[in-house]
Amino acid sequence: MTSTAIRSEQDNGERLLAGDIRALRKARGLTLAEIAMKLDRSVGWVSQVERGLSIPSLGDLRAFAELFGVPLSLFFSHDVPAEEERGVVVRAGSRRSLGTSESGLVEELLSPDLGGSFEMLRSVFAPGAELKTEARRPTEEAGYVASGTF
Repeated sequence: MTSTAIRSEQDNGERLLAGDIRALRKARGLTLAEIAMKLDRSVGWVSQVERGLSIPSLGDLRAFAELFGVPLSLFFSHDVPAEEERGVVVRAGSRRSLGTSESGLVEELLSPDLGGSFEMLRSVFAPGAELKTEARRPTEEAGYVASGTF
């Protein structure tokens, strides 16, 4: 792989990370100022991260993950698909997972990214799994049971 190809792959990953952070902030109804205050960073820095102009450190990514309530690994699972599939297809082996079997819920992102007005998730609940507190998302949600009862 040439250095140009490696840099292009890094740029794609950085754009995906920036878009994910912006999408997570918006999904939680937070402003740039609120994120900046919670992370003890400037509004300008958060804006630059969301636009892919600044790359957050590992410590910053941990803080974002904690703030958004997502696993740190979400920010690292960026398999860049073939050009003709980018933004359209997410292969089973390239799905980004949230949660663990120990938590009782594993969700896989079936849509290409966290941005946009529509996201598709596959949720697998362990037998007897329950949420200790109600979880609300500012979205419309629907589902169907493929096996078992809910």
